[in-house]
Amino acid sequence: MIFTNISSCKYGSSRTGFKPVREHGVILFVTLVALLILMISAIAMVRSFDTSLVLAGNLAFKRDLINQGERGVVAAKAEIQNPAQLGTAIALQTSAPAFNYSATLLPSDAHGLPLMITNDALWTMTGADITDATTGVTIRFVIDRLCNLPGPTSTASCIVGSTMLSTGGTANVSKGVPNGPIVYRVSVRVSGPRNTQSYMQTTLSM
Repeated sequence: MIFTNISSCKYGSSRTGFKPVREHGVILFVTLVALLILMISAIAMVRSFDTSLVLAGNLAFKRDLINQGERGVVAAKAEIQNPAQLGTAIALQTSAPAFNYSATLLPSDAHGLPLMITNDALWTMTGADITDATTGVTIRFVIDRLCNLPGPTSTASCIVGSTMLSTGGTANVSKGVPNGPIVYRVSVRVSGPRNTQSYMQTTLSM
C-alpha cells in the first residue's frame, strides 16, 4: 500500500514538469511574419520617397526651362523694336530669316506651334540660337506676323489688336474695334540636358 502511493507521487510530478516545445515554434513564426511586413513597409516608404524626389526635381527643371525661355521672348521683342533690325514698318513687310522673322503666318501643329520650331528639318531661319554653356540650355525663337500675305499691313489680311473707342453720350460706352496694331506671334523652344524640351508662346502688338 505504501509502495503504491509513492509511485503515484512520482507519476504526478513527472506530468507537472512537462513543457510543450510547440508553443516556441508558433511565436517564432509570428515574429518572422511581423518582421517581413515591416521590411516591405520600409521598402515601400523608400520607393515613395524616391519617387517624390524625382517628381520634385523634374518640376524644378521644367520651371527652370520656362524661365530660360523668357530670354527668347525678350530677344524677339528687342529685334522688333530695333530700327536696325525689324523696327520699321518697311522691314516688317518682308520675311527676314537672319532675324528669325516671317512676314506671314507660319504653318502650325495642333498645339499652335510653328512646325519649323518643333521640327529641325523644317527650320529655314538663319538667326543664331541663344546658348548657355554653363547650364547646357539652347534657346531658339521665331517671330511670325499674323498676316496671310506679305507687304503692307491690312486689316483684310492681318490679325490686328483692338483699340477702345468711345461712342460718346452720358454713358460713355466704349467698345473694341479691330483697327489697332498688328499682332506678332513669338514662339520659343528651350532645349536642355537629357534631351528635354520646353515650348512657350506669346503675342506682341506693335
